[in-house]
Amino acid sequence: IGRSFIDFVHPRDCQTFASQITNGLAVPKIVNSTMVCRIRRYRGLTTGFGVKDSVVTFMPFFLKFCFKNISGEEKLIYLVIQATPFFSAFRIPNEVVAKPIPFVIRHGANGNLEYIDPESVPYLGYLPQDMTDKDALQLYHPEDLDYLQHVYEIIVKEGGAPRGRAYRIMAQNGGYLKVETEWSSFINPWSKRLEFVIGKHFIIEGPANPDVFQSPDKDEAKIKAQKCRENIVRIMNEVLTKPAEAAKQLMTKRCQKLATFMESLMEDQPKLDEELRLEIQDPDHSYYERDSVMLGGISPHHEHSDSKSSIGTPLS
Repeated sequence: IGRSFIDFVHPRDCQTFASQITNGLAVPKIVNSTMVCRIRRYRGLTTGFGVKDSVVTFMPFFLKFCFKNISGEEKLIYLVIQATPFFSAFRIPNEVVAKPIPFVIRHGANGNLEYIDPESVPYLGYLPQDMTDKDALQLYHPEDLDYLQHVYEIIVKEGGAPRGRAYRIMAQNGGYLKVETEWSSFINPWSKRLEFVIGKHFIIEGPANPDVFQSPDKDEAKIKAQKCRENIVRIMNEVLTKPAEAAKQLMTKRCQKLATFMESLMEDQPKLDEELRLEIQDPDHSYYERDSVMLGGISPHHEHSDSKSSIGTPLS
């Protein structure tokens, strides 16, 4: 009592939580708004909500917001939150689901997720705000991609596909569920191109690990492979290539030679009467009354090849 509720909200959900409150205050006509949010779990009377001694754990909840005006000595607005906990829909490994509750996932033509139904949370373990703009195709099991490629070809040609054979989707804990899907899509009537695909998914069988909210196992091989990928990208962008290194060394040698040459020029003082000649040109044969100083027969003011002043000017 007396502490801020947002102190118990998972850091990754704070921005979404704050935007829900802001929207509710800005548009008071909206009676209820909802979101899925992780809340810090109470660990017992001895430790309470302390964070020093043990690992902080969070539990997913479905939150329903509403604002109430309380009229008293001064008018106050209270935020009332109804929080319903989420639990994994599965109790045993590879549990067969008799009566699955369908949920909807929508993704764009580029594969990026645009919407994931809150109904999917107890089945997949993902929170909607964590999945926005993620690649939906990464959720499919690699061995099922051939079948799904055929399904997507039908969707593009026919605008949808009926509920077909089961395939596998990855849950948050890294395991795979078996699902059957009814497919539909939206084709832009002007461009005649597919805008997004909607999948209505029915869970057939749960994953080997029934706790979909458990953190995925850290596979050392996957971690090493990802580190190698990052190193390859870094090498391509940061490490100097052999041709570039050779070009750099060649340029350095040229710069050194040029510097030496310039130093020798500075040491040898030029004789003005030999290297710099100022000549007065007849005004009838030039655009200027007095020609400019000529350096090596090249005038900075004009490029007339018949300029008399360029004749006989020694090279500087």
